[in-house]
Amino acid sequence: MNKKWIVAAIAVAGLLLLASIVRASDKPTPPQVVQLASPYPSLNHVHYVVQKEQWVVSDSARVIVAVNANLTDEALDQFQGKMNKSLDTLAKNASWHVTQFNRNQDSSGLEQVSAQAEARIANSALAGLRARADKLSSPGTKYSIVDIQYGPSDEDIQKAKDTLRQAVYGSIAEEIRSLNKLYKQDFFVNSVDFDLNSSIVPPPQPMLMRVAAADVSNNGNVPVNQKLVLQADVILAAKVQ
Repeated sequence: MNKKWIVAAIAVAGLLLLASIVRASDKPTPPQVVQLASPYPSLNHVHYVVQKEQWVVSDSARVIVAVNANLTDEALDQFQGKMNKSLDTLAKNASWHVTQFNRNQDSSGLEQVSAQAEARIANSALAGLRARADKLSSPGTKYSIVDIQYGPSDEDIQKAKDTLRQAVYGSIAEEIRSLNKLYKQDFFVNSVDFDLNSSIVPPPQPMLMRVAAADVSNNGNVPVNQKLVLQADVILAAKVQ
């Protein structure tokens, strides 16, 4: 009898212990705060805007010439070669590019051809341009000046933008040197974002020299200037000491 009571007591004690473990596991575990080391150092930032300006000088103009002709099939084969030679006589050292070329046959069987070509021509070569174009015309073929646009070429603008970017970089380098000297820190470039809307500032309307179908030229050979503005959003940074 004593052994049976001992076994029963042990069994009851085991059940009580198991019940206490189950009740303890039902209690919610309080959250624990774990601090993880950041892989990135803390930084001091200097945020500012740089703006640089430059005048783009242009001593040439964009000239657009229209050619209209009524041709036979035989003459059509030689038309483009003759047109290229004729355009070369308008201005020396000009590189002409045909930008439009259309042809249709009229009721008489002739080919109606219309073409446009353009080139950058020095201001000094623009005087008398319309008169020279008229001399190129012949029965059935008409040469005319469609437009003369005074202003910088795409190449001139791109060169100016390159120069302005270098000026911005130089300004940033000078700012870093000043900050390092003043605060005794090692600042570096965190980011540089150029404003894509920075562009040529148009001159006042009365100064626009844009001509259509007229022999108006810059007889004084005065270079036409336009202002280019470039902005950059700059962030400099240094490790917190």
